[in-house]
Amino acid sequence: MSINRDGLRMFQLKPLLGWGLGVFPDIYPAHRSFSTNLFINQAHDDYIQLLVETGALGFGTMMCFVLIMYYRAGRKLRDWPNDPNGALALAAGLGCTGILVHSFVDFNLQVPANAALFYVWCVLAALDARFSTSQRKLRVERHSDSELLVR
Repeated sequence: MSINRDGLRMFQLKPLLGWGLGVFPDIYPAHRSFSTNLFINQAHDDYIQLLVETGALGFGTMMCFVLIMYYRAGRKLRDWPNDPNGALALAAGLGCTGILVHSFVDFNLQVPANAALFYVWCVLAALDARFSTSQRKLRVERHSDSELLVR
């Protein structure tokens, strides 16, 4: 909690553009409110770290990204048990939600593999419908007595 409070104070010093991406471990020691010999490399809260590093503009941009993803995924959920597009949006949206909730208490989006997985799930959740719900009907023709053609 102390790191979060310190992070909010750092945000107040540069609220619009923040301190810059990836500089948290470099600038945090000068703003730390407690004594420790440990190296603190992350804020352990992705939201606080995003706010400190990118300011209100970067934070707002990322929140718009997340809201658009949920809006687009939500449009496909009308008939998700019968529609593979809705089922895919639901599964990917749940994966995104899990990562976003976890981000309140850890820095999992600072791990490249986790961030890549999150963005793949965002794309799958927000993707335009790609899968047809109607099955292709087969037309069977008798070409000769012994040969059937399927089209």
